[in-house]
Order: sequence, then structure tokens, then C-alpha cells
Amino acid sequence: MVLISEDVNYLLYRYLKESGFMHSAYMFQFESQLFKNDNEIPSVEPGSLIRVLQKGLQYMDVETHLNEDGSARLCSAPFSLVGKHVCSLMTDAAPNGRGKAATSRQNEASPGRPQQLTQQAQQRADDSSPATIAHGGHTLVHDTGTAAKEGAKRPAKTRDTTISHLLPTVATSLTAPADDDDESMDVDVPDTERDSQRLSSEPGGKATSNAASGGANVRKTRLIDRAQILRGHSSPVFFCAWNPASNNVLATGAGDGTARIWDVSRPKSDDEYSVVLKHDPLPGEARVAVTSVVWNAQGTLLASASFNGEIRVWTAAGELKFVLKLARQVPIVAMRWNHKGTLLLSGYLDGSIALWDTQTGQLRQEHNVHKGSVLDVDWQDNSTFASCSTDKLVIVWRDGSPTPVKTFVGHKGDVNAIKWHPAGKYLASASDDGSVKVWTMSSDTPVQDFFGHAQQVYIVKWLPRPDKAIVASASFDGTVRVWDVQSGACLRVLSGHTASVNCLSFSSDGRYLASGSFDNSVRIWSIKDGSLFKTFVTDDGIHDVQWAAKGRVAVAIASSQVAILDPLNA
Repeated sequence: MVLISEDVNYLLYRYLKESGFMHSAYMFQFESQLFKNDNEIPSVEPGSLIRVLQKGLQYMDVETHLNEDGSARLCSAPFSLVGKHVCSLMTDAAPNGRGKAATSRQNEASPGRPQQLTQQAQQRADDSSPATIAHGGHTLVHDTGTAAKEGAKRPAKTRDTTISHLLPTVATSLTAPADDDDESMDVDVPDTERDSQRLSSEPGGKATSNAASGGANVRKTRLIDRAQILRGHSSPVFFCAWNPASNNVLATGAGDGTARIWDVSRPKSDDEYSVVLKHDPLPGEARVAVTSVVWNAQGTLLASASFNGEIRVWTAAGELKFVLKLARQVPIVAMRWNHKGTLLLSGYLDGSIALWDTQTGQLRQEHNVHKGSVLDVDWQDNSTFASCSTDKLVIVWRDGSPTPVKTFVGHKGDVNAIKWHPAGKYLASASDDGSVKVWTMSSDTPVQDFFGHAQQVYIVKWLPRPDKAIVASASFDGTVRVWDVQSGACLRVLSGHTASVNCLSFSSDGRYLASGSFDNSVRIWSIKDGSLFKTFVTDDGIHDVQWAAKGRVAVAIASSQVAILDPLNA
């Protein structure tokens, strides 16, 4: 038996990649110089590291419970990979016929028992399938497409555009308030944060408020049990983006190495009704994940980025216009257009950011100031932009300037997301330190420092009203919070998700907020009173939600499908 470090490192790399820890996988293969010698890439099955650990654990279990005479100790305590094992040995059967545990005495089995245990352990190891790996860390991409292709695919599920068969029974007891005929964007501040929490609907609970308790009509909520389903992607869909110039054109990006442009006005939504935009994989890879899709403000150009560091710029009809890439292959994490649609900004996993001229297809600027991976970028206007990183910094840049215009220091953890206010006055940042900070160019310290989330804050979105300064944040703690920059108050605590909230999107009029989670649900919240308006439940985690200008919501689902909802008319 030969055990070499390169093999162990490769299994660790594959485990990180298959688990969705793309940042960690990239940094590990870089620091371990895994591919420095251009050796042939090993062919291993998905979940190989887990399988090796399972077999090793089973062997240790058998070895630990063998007596010197070859008999076996029948232990009822679980045998885990970490922590000291303390036997809880089975004693004589109790009067009711059930065995009872004891740690002070041993019960010897027949001499043939060790061989039987060994055979059973080996059989369990041989029959075990690749483990299902939990998602975690920064959700850049979850490269389950390759695993699916190689044999770790989930059992096929029958789906239809009517999805009521996927809804849990408990969902029928959700409640929501009566419709509000007032079309104005009226944000009422609750008396206390506790009042705000009471307004949030829990599964199976009631949406209550002071008004409701005083006799106001509260109706049963309406589950969104019908949706237009877009099929065609073969692995998890990570992003969706509506064309700003057309309410029926949607772009999506997935782990199958493709972006797609859909015309959702078509009566059908199968593969033949979409334009497929392909990205070429790296040598030795079956596919490359698409890590971002963004339209320019005019809706004439679509940019799609991939994990191999390549940006492809397409026309609205799906014709390839430019291929933009640096001299090195570095995964792209974030990408944004400026307001005029003439410059494209991209952030990379190695800490660099690049500015591209999309009229000529040339690299305009490259900055290498961040000491950690760039996690998000955003434009203030047509020439000023910001970036954030795992180095805990938020940096503001200007087109034509080789050095930063401003560096904001204050976060104690990775800065996961940034977003400029619609009027450009404020810049909000979300961090692993559990805070949301709001910055201005006139100060080195945040004008507001919002704390309240119990875990990492993953995303921030501004209310689409230039005359208001209200920002929403979503966290791994399963809640969404709505903050008022002027007063410093937490206006809403939107509770109900049972897993991390990964995406947020306001309706164009600012009256509703959609949140998506790995609890397989999308929740539509009323901003006016903080109540749960509608709920959509599907069969897998939600990676992205996006409101269209006229009320529909696109949902990117880990099951490789996209759902189009109409919550205001359902």
C-alpha cells in the first residue's frame, strides 16, 4: 500500500469542490501546488474521500470492539470520526425484552461474531453510495453537475407546471393579511422590534399585529401553487436576470457550463424555447460553472462569466460579441455593468478586479490591491465603483485612477456583499461579522453600524426609492432585517425561513420583498407591515430570486430548473 501526499491533497481538493466550497478549493489547490507538474488528473468517483473515511471508520469500529480472545463487545454507543469513544455495552435483556446499556461490564458474544461484524462492515462499505455533501461557506457555485454526470445523481423526480404535489401539508396553515389597495409606498415604523417580529408569519402560525388583534380582517394566506417551469439546464441554476428592456426575456446561468436566454411569453418552456450560450471547460474538466449573468441597463448586451476566468459578452439574440479574459485563469466571482452599459467590472478569486471596455473588447484597467478573494463589486455611477473582499475591506475606485479613492476599514470578517444606494449617496456592506455597515464618501467611519443578525450576513439590497434610505439584509440565521439609515432603527425582522437566506429582491415599486432560502422556499413579504404575503415551496434550495419590472418573480433552483411566479396575481 502506497500513501502519498499528492493523492491525499487531491481527495481533499475534490471534497471541497464537490461540497460547494469553491473559494477554499481554489486556494487549497493553489497553496498545495496540486497541478504544478501538469500530471495527469486522477480519475476518482465523486465522494471518494467520504467513502475512504467511512470504510476506515468501520474498520476502527470493528477493531475497537474486539476482545483479546476474538469475541466482540456489543456496544450501543455510536462510533464517530472525532471525539473519544466510550463504550456503552449491551447487558442482559430487561424483563420487557429490550436490552439495556452499561459501561462497567462486558458481554461477550460467540467466537464467530468478530468475523460476522467484519463481513457486515465490509458489506456496508461496498454498498454505500457516494455521500451527499452539505453546502456551506460562501455560496459561489455548487459543482454538483459533474458529480451528477459521474453517477452521484439524485433519483429523478416527476414534475409538472402544477407544483401542489411538492407542497408540505403544514403550508396550508400559513396566514397573510388582506390585500392593501393603497398603491403608495408607505413604510410604517413599528413601535418596537418585538412588534416587528410578531408581524412575521411562522409556518403553521398566524400573522398578528396590533391592528389584527383589534379586529382587523386577516385572511388565510395563498400559497403560490402554480408556476411556469423552465427546463433545460442539467445542473443547479445559480443566477437569473430579467432583461431591463423586455419583461418576457430572462437570462439564467448554471453549473452545467451554460447560460440561457428564455422568452417566457412562449406557451412552452422546454429546451427548444431557449437560446443556449456555452462556456468552454478547462482541459480535463467536463464542464465549467457559470458564476454570473448580468444585462446592461439598456438590455442590449448580456455578460456571462465562468469559473475558468472567462467573460463572454452576447447580444440580446444570443450572438457572441466578445470573449474577455486575463492572461491567467482565475475564477470570476462577481460582475457588474456601469449605468451607460459601456464598461464591465469583474472581481476575481485571487483578489484582483478588472475593468473592460465593451465597445472595443479590451482590458481598460486591472487592480491588485485586495489581499483576499473579491466577493462583490458594484457601481456608484458611470465611473466610480466599489469592491469588497475576504480581507475585510471595502475599497472605492474611479475609472482612470491607478489607486483607490477610498478604503473603508471596520468589518471584523469577510465582506460578502456591497450595494450602492439608488441615489449613490450611501454604500451598504454585509459581513461574516454579522453586521451591516453603511458608508458615505465624506466619512471614514460608517454612518450606521447595524447589528442584530445572529450569524453571517450574506446579502444587502436597497429599497428602490432614491428618496428613502432603507436597506434589507439576509443572513445565515434564517432571517431578513429591514433597516432605516436615517433613524438607525430596525424596521422589520422577517422570520420564518428555516435555513440560511441566500437572496433578496424588491419589487419595482418597493412594496414587496422576495427572499429565497435553502429551506426550499421563496417568501414574499409586505414591506408596509412586515407580514408574510405569499409563499412558494419547491423541491430544492433557492439560489437566486429576481423581480421583473411588471411583477413576476424568477427563481433559480438547485434542482436545475427555473420557476416563474406571479405572486401579485396568483
